[in-house]
Amino acid sequence: MKALIPFLLLFSVNVLAQVKLPTNEIGQVQYQELVRLPDATRPARQIIFQARAWLDTEFPNESDAEQQFDQEHNIVFVKSAYRIQDQVIRYTLTIEAKFGRYRATITDLITESKGLSLPVQPTSPTATDLGRTADNKTKNTSVINQAVAQQAELYRELDKDCRATLASLKENMTSWGTKKAE
Repeated sequence: MKALIPFLLLFSVNVLAQVKLPTNEIGQVQYQELVRLPDATRPARQIIFQARAWLDTEFPNESDAEQQFDQEHNIVFVKSAYRIQDQVIRYTLTIEAKFGRYRATITDLITESKGLSLPVQPTSPTATDLGRTADNKTKNTSVINQAVAQQAELYRELDKDCRATLASLKENMTSWGTKKAE
């Protein structure tokens, strides 16, 4: 029984530390929001114009984000990156406009650190995952547990930042009509 308690504690710490991110139908990490605007008659071109104005404030330097605009289909594609701790997170933001609504999607999340690029997985790694990756070369469980905690914190920050980006866009898009009237 005494041997079972440390095992259960180790297992519960790993489960609690794991962070799950939203995914699409094929299991890739994806943040997506469909927003119906208060002004349901707003044309798609006007929505995209407003989205591009928001992008100009979000990414004031041209080097901050690569933007492409599909004028025929009212879609804006943005490739950008930001830093969390010592890692760079690269992603793609797509904004698609239709009459009175838009869909914003964040996909293609990749972490880069020390010359290594890895796609962001749907869940942060557990101690078991990292132990397998290390091919049992690292027997020190405290080192593995520290790496698990760091990855969980990275995933929490990444989740918070992606949600904040979508919230900022939504706030700008839904309040635009009131800003214009003032």
